[in-house]
Order: sequence, then C-alpha cells, then structure tokens
Amino acid sequence: MPITVSVKKNGRTVGTAKFTVWHEVHLNLKSFKWSEKITVGKASKTGNASGIITTFHPSCGSGCQVHVGGGLASPFTLGSASTGAANHTFTVSRGHPRSAPTRYEFDFKKAGYTSGEAAYVGSTYRCDDEDRQYGAGCVYSTRISVEKDWTKLSDMANMPGIGDNIRKVQGAGLHIGYPGSSVPLTRAAKAQADQNRSEVCGPSVQPKPSDIWWTVDPSDDGTKPSCDEYPFAETTQGGNTYNPPNRSIKWVPLQEDRRQGGIIRTFFGRYHILPGDKFYVQWPP
Repeated sequence: MPITVSVKKNGRTVGTAKFTVWHEVHLNLKSFKWSEKITVGKASKTGNASGIITTFHPSCGSGCQVHVGGGLASPFTLGSASTGAANHTFTVSRGHPRSAPTRYEFDFKKAGYTSGEAAYVGSTYRCDDEDRQYGAGCVYSTRISVEKDWTKLSDMANMPGIGDNIRKVQGAGLHIGYPGSSVPLTRAAKAQADQNRSEVCGPSVQPKPSDIWWTVDPSDDGTKPSCDEYPFAETTQGGNTYNPPNRSIKWVPLQEDRRQGGIIRTFFGRYHILPGDKFYVQWPP
C-alpha cells in the first residue's frame, strides 16, 4: 500500500513523505489466532517533511482483537524502515462464523502542524468453528479452494468408478468443477444436499445388471453397488440442476463411495468450506 503524507502550511504544501507498507498475512486453518508481518518502508522525503511522528492503529471490528508488536508497537519517526506485527484473535462459536477485514490507520504528528491520518482496509477474512474434527480456523472465503490443489490430482482420481464419472462430466460442455472453469462447485446446505440425492440417487433408482462393471461378493458389503453422482450431491450444482452430459450417475462399489465421502468431508473441514463457498476438483485434463 503506497502512502503519501503532505505537509502543509497556510494551505500550501511545503513537504511530502512517501512510503510503502507491505503486509504478509498468515491466516491459521487450525486456530482463530493468526499473525501478520507489517513493514513500513523507508520514506522518501521532500521539503519540510522531517520529524513526522507516526503511530500505527489497526482494528478488526466486533469479536476481534488485534495487538501490535515489534517496531510498530510505539510511535516512530518516518525515515528508515520499521517492521512489526499485528496479532489477531477472533471470537467465534459453532453456528456463528464471523467475517471482517482489518482496518489499518497511520496517524501523523509534526510539531507546529495540524495532525493527519491515512487509513485503508485489507481483504476480508472469515473465522468459524463449524467442523467438530478440525475445530476453529480462518480463511479468505472469496478464494476458490481446490481439492487436491492446483498441482496435485484429487485423491478421488485413484478410484476407477468415481474417477470415470467425474472425468466424463468435467470433460463435457460446462466443465463443471474443473479448476479455472466458469462453473465451480458450490457447497450446499444439508437440506439441499439431501434433496439432490433423492432426485438422482434416491431409493427408486436401482442398478441394472449392465451397470455393474466389477465382481460383487455377497459376503463383502464393500462391493455392494452404490449410486455415485457428479456434480456431488453436497453442491448446489448437484441433483437435477443440470442435464446430461453436465451431470451423470454411475454405480460404483460401496467402498469407493464411502471413501469419496470421507475425502469430501475432510476437504470441507480442513479448509473451512462452508455452505455457499466455491471450490474445484483437480482432475486430469
């Protein structure tokens, strides 16, 4: 963030001080506390701009506290670079996620002159405590997450039936859920997810002998046929939202479906994907 301070006398600018502020933010996926490194760069001064005393005041709204440490914890004179930290603590409870940006304010004083300030707002982050296994954590909710990530294939790629189903739909016209496509997946609320399942994989949907492409062992419940759908039922793109080929079901071994469910739940919990959040699934092109 570039900042310019104008020093004025009788309405006329008699000096300027220009500097840049760098922010390095590390949100914490496993805690509602996180740190931010802040560096105020060396000031470039002209005219009567010496002796400007600067005080740093960050704030982050209701339910959030921020403590300043390091070289920015006390007033400093604009000149050489100063580095400090802003340590944030959010108060969240299950069912009540909080979103907020941090407001950064710099107050300027110079003997014999009227005081001034410069302020700006950072990116909005969100903290929640919705997942019982992974607990509280904070993310930039506007960032579209990718399961697995942009460079590694999803763990679901190793499951033959489910993998074939996802590949077929992601290769179709809308490329739903493929990283970078115009139709990312969006996590649905539980009520909609249940409705999606009943629409395309409900009790009335039963496999035909030709749908079973593996050997079913009656003594092994893990090979029992299970209806798999893509887009996932857990997304607002699931159910009958789209017509084939932009949606598909496939009968897969029950053990594949169970493993897929665990992968999706882990992804949602670890990366704090809440209903309404968008995400992609990394797959071979």
